[in-house]
Amino acid sequence: MAFDTQKIRTVLFDLDGTLIDNFTAIHRCYSDVAKSLGLVPQSLAAIRAAVGGSISLTMSRLIGDELAPEGIRRFREHFPEVMYEGAFVLPGVKWILRHLRERGIRTVVFTNKDYDATVALLAHLGLAELVDAAFGTGTEKMPWRKPQREFSEAVLDALGADPTETLMVGDSPFDIQAAGAVGVTVACVATGTHMPETLLPALPDPDLIFGNMFQLGKTLWDFPPPSPEEED
Repeated sequence: MAFDTQKIRTVLFDLDGTLIDNFTAIHRCYSDVAKSLGLVPQSLAAIRAAVGGSISLTMSRLIGDELAPEGIRRFREHFPEVMYEGAFVLPGVKWILRHLRERGIRTVVFTNKDYDATVALLAHLGLAELVDAAFGTGTEKMPWRKPQREFSEAVLDALGADPTETLMVGDSPFDIQAAGAVGVTVACVATGTHMPETLLPALPDPDLIFGNMFQLGKTLWDFPPPSPEEED
């Protein structure tokens, strides 16, 4: 492991597949949109595999380039109605966020999900009080998507964060690329859209792939084991 965690002052967390599981709602919204367009919806597994880059990329993969613009419009309109369906916090997330903040390390959400939906979900799932800032898409100030360099640069600039004192934690190659674009070290949890074998080719350090947040927190910071109430 080639970096010193004692230097880390800010941790950027991806949202879907890293901090929370929102795939039931995403699949529900996509399925409703697909049906409204006269299409047969694909499976939840297909949705999990397609999510990660941006809604434009995801919809193009699922319904084709021609229908994607209308599909995106309908998805964005419908998602607020279903976004809490089946949503839950992934194991170890609240535990690691609490311990990081106790160490004086900033916890920040950095996601391709629309900003408004991000803020609403963090509040709904009890995570808002455990993060210092959240950056999503769909705003005038943040019109980009990971892994665009401009998005990563804008987030670091808004935080006043030094890339050498920042860690990115995500679950996909998009997160790896977003971190690499600005010289930020990246660690991955295999809790979302990609398994270790699909992350390894993109990750500079294979020792920075973890099964869950408990493993990551223990390995990188030697955080104490979770209490019984923290095990979920």
